[in-house]
Amino acid sequence: MEPRIVSKYDSARNILFAEDYGDLSTREQVDEFVARYVEILRELERPAYIVSNIDHLLVRAEVAEYYGQQARATVDHYSLGFARWGTDNWARMTVRTTSLKAGMPTKIFDTRDEAVEEIERMRMNGR
Repeated sequence: MEPRIVSKYDSARNILFAEDYGDLSTREQVDEFVARYVEILRELERPAYIVSNIDHLLVRAEVAEYYGQQARATVDHYSLGFARWGTDNWARMTVRTTSLKAGMPTKIFDTRDEAVEEIERMRMNGR
């Protein structure tokens, strides 16, 4: 599956809602996936919060550390904060592993509403 992101921006809440798709097993696929996120975030013309559904994203062990580094750099530079959600156990496990390797939060919420609540907590705490 080629990496892609389906997104919708809620300007009233300044939240980019994204659905992540891909089976990332090469650095090139990671770079393509991250570049798409950067493109979407730059189009917003202001930093935003991100809520990502990771149910259709698999990050293979051979690129897990690289993916984590790239994801962290992108989130740190282009967003105000992020929260992920998903119900697919395999996707949750692979994304959580990359987060651990990158020193990023590992929490993956069960629902989109829970992820949005986390964004609201961040906003209230000035993050």
